[in-house]
Amino acid sequence: MGDGILNKGITLLQIEYFIAVARSLNFTDAAKSMYVAQPSLSKQIALLEKEIGVQLFNRSTRGVRLTPAGAVLYKEMGNVLETIHEAIEKSSQKNLGEQGSITIGCLDTMDTDNFLPPFIKSFKENHRGISMVFERHSFKALREKLMSGSLDVIFTLSFEIDDSLDIVYDTIFKSRTSIVMSTTNPLSDKENLTFKDIRNEDFVFISRDESPRGFDGVISLCREHGFAPNIVRQLPNIGSLLLCVESGIGISILDSNIRRHNSSLKHFEIENDQVDVVMAWKKDNVNPSVSLFTNSVLSREIENS
Repeated sequence: MGDGILNKGITLLQIEYFIAVARSLNFTDAAKSMYVAQPSLSKQIALLEKEIGVQLFNRSTRGVRLTPAGAVLYKEMGNVLETIHEAIEKSSQKNLGEQGSITIGCLDTMDTDNFLPPFIKSFKENHRGISMVFERHSFKALREKLMSGSLDVIFTLSFEIDDSLDIVYDTIFKSRTSIVMSTTNPLSDKENLTFKDIRNEDFVFISRDESPRGFDGVISLCREHGFAPNIVRQLPNIGSLLLCVESGIGISILDSNIRRHNSSLKHFEIENDQVDVVMAWKKDNVNPSVSLFTNSVLSREIENS
């Protein structure tokens, strides 16, 4: 085994030597089994005892015996080396993760047609043994399902990602922020729209419970332009929000990468304001298919950049 540090100054080599001696209760036999000179083995055992701060073996003319501390350490170590060897063997297998599955979530109103199909096509061609499941959810459901492990990877907006939760993410592309309103609103006839034009309009927002950062972000954007938005409705999802906008209840500010199947809505992109569309997954996700998929997407992005 290697000589990597396990804790403080303790090395895996010292643990191997300790287990060898504990099993045979003979330094000479242990040294032979490890193909090392006995003085070298004895030195490493001494260093281990010094690091732990306890004596592990009683040495006498009658032979070698484990101390109470040594017995506890040996019992707790158990089959640790076998476990390590098995883990290394499993991790070195060819085609690891090629027979797995991956569940991918997207925002319910996100327009995935302009980026996801090429990723999926390329991935399936190279990894035919991996099954894929796709789900659409609102902001909150995506976050919760990612954290609970029911979703392996999600495509969402950058303000939804909290680094403190050990989420890894990469930007797929940048989306413009846009003002959305009903075509019945007189302002919809304008060629260009500024924040000065909408400061007295009623607003409908995604609820703060659904997207705390999204909610606060829109308010901050309005305040940067000198006004506080008059919020008349808070909705649980983007679909409901768009219905309210379509009905003329108020206007809203959204990212421009939403599915636009409704001709009764008018979108005005905001200059110099963007939000990143990101691919995110948990750092501690042990599904090997996740690494294959995320690396495949990133490789394709690099090729196309």
